Amino acid sequence: MISRTEKMKISSSVADLPASTSPSLALVHPTAAEKLATWRLNSQVWCGRLSLEAYLRRESVLANQTLTRDGGITFWILVDTSAPTSTPRMILASCETYRKRALIAMGNTKVEEVVSHGIGSVYCNPQLRGRGYAGRMMKEIGMKLDTWQQEDGKRADFTVLFSDIGKSKEFYSKAGWHPFSSSHIALHRRASDERDSHYDHLSAAKLLHTSDLAELCTIDETLLRSKMEKHSSQSSQVQVTLIPDLQTYQWHHAREEFVAEELLGRVPGVKGAIVGTDPGRRVWCVWTRTFGDTEAENVLQILRLVIEGETESKNPNTAFDGKLADLKASTKDQVLAAASVLYIAQREAAEWTMQQMWLWNPTPWTVLAVRELHPSARIIDREKESITSLRWHGVEPKAVKWVTNEKFSWC
Repeated sequence: MISRTEKMKISSSVADLPASTSPSLALVHPTAAEKLATWRLNSQVWCGRLSLEAYLRRESVLANQTLTRDGGITFWILVDTSAPTSTPRMILASCETYRKRALIAMGNTKVEEVVSHGIGSVYCNPQLRGRGYAGRMMKEIGMKLDTWQQEDGKRADFTVLFSDIGKSKEFYSKAGWHPFSSSHIALHRRASDERDSHYDHLSAAKLLHTSDLAELCTIDETLLRSKMEKHSSQSSQVQVTLIPDLQTYQWHHAREEFVAEELLGRVPGVKGAIVGTDPGRRVWCVWTRTFGDTEAENVLQILRLVIEGETESKNPNTAFDGKLADLKASTKDQVLAAASVLYIAQREAAEWTMQQMWLWNPTPWTVLAVRELHPSARIIDREKESITSLRWHGVEPKAVKWVTNEKFSWC
């Protein structure tokens, strides 16, 4: 945390700081000491139940994953370049960006793999808020990401972030990141000794471990490309998605494993569940455990749910108010398979002190699967937390379809 001396030092210097519009402000990369200082600052909000020392270790661990090594993560701070070099630079605002593999189809064109970025850990010292520094930083990072880590000077197509300041505030939209659908469906945890014959008809699911994920990621990416290509051949609508690849899952799991070991003294080994082995008929999900500021806020998050053969929601048989009994047999089997893996997720939630299980932006088939487990389950539109937001770099198309807008994309 910030010491009393540091707070007094900041307060005495605030009066001399330039306006947020000053040309002397610049977005730069922090030194190792400055990066540590940003973590100490934002620990006030994001350390949860971790001690400061543990939080600093966690951030260091997460910065050294396959996803984040070798330029995968970039740290940024806003500073005043006109300040005397004889004293440490004051960090006016800070953030980090994650390089992300992504797919894009510009409408009636082939699906192309591109480099995108996710923005995370946007932070401004409370003593410096209200002066426009965070807004200036977002303007600067938007310009930086136009070409950041793009090959041959290519312009970026899109970048994303996940806002925790709510839909009603226009802070991020003013900088170009506009909100997309941010809903989820929640289920309570289910204790392993909680027996209910109502669920005996569900298929047995196999537990997934880290060693199972690489093959499933390859299959999933192939399915995504095929799905987008099919849509592109039928529509001129622009489609984008981040790729749910192995390194993305590993980053999420490194996060949960670190916190679980710190708080519970054990590391979770089960990473998801799958039903079926026949290509085209498999259903699986991958999850992660998020530990809140209190145990009551612990949530098992479904990073990704894949239902092979799932059709677009325009199919009248898959409307949100549809009935399972109205579906054709093959579709019904897939919906019940999805219910099976989510049932296992509920049990895993109880095993790890998670109070609920959340699934982002559920599809019609997913809603039917959830209602097999909880008939009164409803879709919750988030208004404040993790509002998925996307910025288009360059000439913005009339409409963009964000495919697989699920929790794995979060950073």
